[in-house]
Amino acid sequence: MGATFSECPYGCGGHVHPELIIVEIIGEDDMPVPDGAVGEIVVTTLGVEGMPLLRFRTGDMAAKITEQCRCGRYSYRLTPLVGRKNNMIKLKGTSLYPPAINDVLDNTPYVENYVLVVQDSDAGTDDLIVQLGLKYQPDFDVVKDLKDRFRSRVRVAPQIEIKSVQEIAAINFPAKSRKPIKFIDKRSSHV
Repeated sequence: MGATFSECPYGCGGHVHPELIIVEIIGEDDMPVPDGAVGEIVVTTLGVEGMPLLRFRTGDMAAKITEQCRCGRYSYRLTPLVGRKNNMIKLKGTSLYPPAINDVLDNTPYVENYVLVVQDSDAGTDDLIVQLGLKYQPDFDVVKDLKDRFRSRVRVAPQIEIKSVQEIAAINFPAKSRKPIKFIDKRSSHV
């Protein structure tokens, strides 16, 4: 499927080639969502003989762009992926994905490392705790500044816990792990 979603030089989303693949964007109710709305990508490959995919649910979340691209093509495009369906977090009535949180933290100059921990709340939604280590101690309230950054970017602010850089590094790089861990899901429905 990789070559199916090629971006043109204008970088306005991955062009879908309808002669290679059928792409649907579906919501929680398994029904198509309106164009421009985020949903799960479902694909049916065309012309694949060995192992065709029929309505294969990728778990990736994106939206469909239908207006003509600046390159002149009329075929629809997919936005960049906003996250994975099983990583979606419902925080204070807002649905968000870890990459949005990562983006805030990765662009905060005093944050050295971090891990996101999501768990069930008493209210039946999700609790998100951001545990982070600091490069240096700024001369302002770090928790308030981070909460303001989160509210301006994703409209809600998670809980924030400041820990040592070494504690977070031990979580990010456990023994025998080949990839860094930045997301820990402790929800009972996702075990």
